[in-house]
Amino acid sequence: MAPNSPYHGVTAQLQAAAARGGIELRTVDFTDLDAAKKAMDDAHLAWIETPSNPMLDVVDIAAVVGLAQGSHALVAVDNTLATPLVQRPLQLGADLVVHSATKFLGGHSDLILGLAIARDPGRAQQLSVHRHRQGAIPGTLEAYLALRGLRTLAVRLDRAQQTAADLAHRLEGHPSIARVRYPGLPSHPGHQLASQQMSGFGAMVSFETRGTPEATEVMCADMKLITHATSLGGVETLIERRARYEGDRVQGVPDTLIRMSVGLEHVEDLWEDLKDGLERIDTAV
Repeated sequence: MAPNSPYHGVTAQLQAAAARGGIELRTVDFTDLDAAKKAMDDAHLAWIETPSNPMLDVVDIAAVVGLAQGSHALVAVDNTLATPLVQRPLQLGADLVVHSATKFLGGHSDLILGLAIARDPGRAQQLSVHRHRQGAIPGTLEAYLALRGLRTLAVRLDRAQQTAADLAHRLEGHPSIARVRYPGLPSHPGHQLASQQMSGFGAMVSFETRGTPEATEVMCADMKLITHATSLGGVETLIERRARYEGDRVQGVPDTLIRMSVGLEHVEDLWEDLKDGLERIDTAV
């Protein structure tokens, strides 16, 4: 089982595995626990992403774990956007946690690395053996860059989260914005749940403009301080209209949804850049 709107790269890999006959793939909206319960019958693995990328939906990890136990299914959580400092899925009963260490853990947009953590030592050993046999062993430089990033993760994330929350509140009050998706906002459908299962709300903010997709794309490309790029979790703030990618479009990402990864720049400088961009959207509309 997988979410019906995860990071599109995950969808592509799962669909390819299903096409080869390696797995039977079911997709479900995990924020709908009744639907998740119905889809859980005979499942072997429930893969969840919370907060999700780029919609920032919040899934009740403990509740999904409870549903999975009835089917003897494993639960794997992509914890990339939250990081271990904000959310700890293993403590909520998950069996596996994965991270793209390329993102917040590395923190400097110069590392390609993935992590998988298992609650059961025996399963962790199985993953280790598989990694060795497949040759997916990080080099010395990758290990060094990951360690360097981890040493500053707490201070980076603390600053980025504060800025993200500030910008999310300001964006919510801007006339050119149709909707802001940030778990720290009381208006977010998953706000109460996020307040319970997370110790913070992360540094990712997604928002939809009232302009056209074309005007929204131009806004992203014309930022002066904020970088128009596709990655996330680094020290620089990045912005992108996600529906420019077919994978996100077919998964229902709104045409004008902008995903913003908040970095370490001064909040007022970032806000001035966003305001200028939104004024250009007004002109375009």
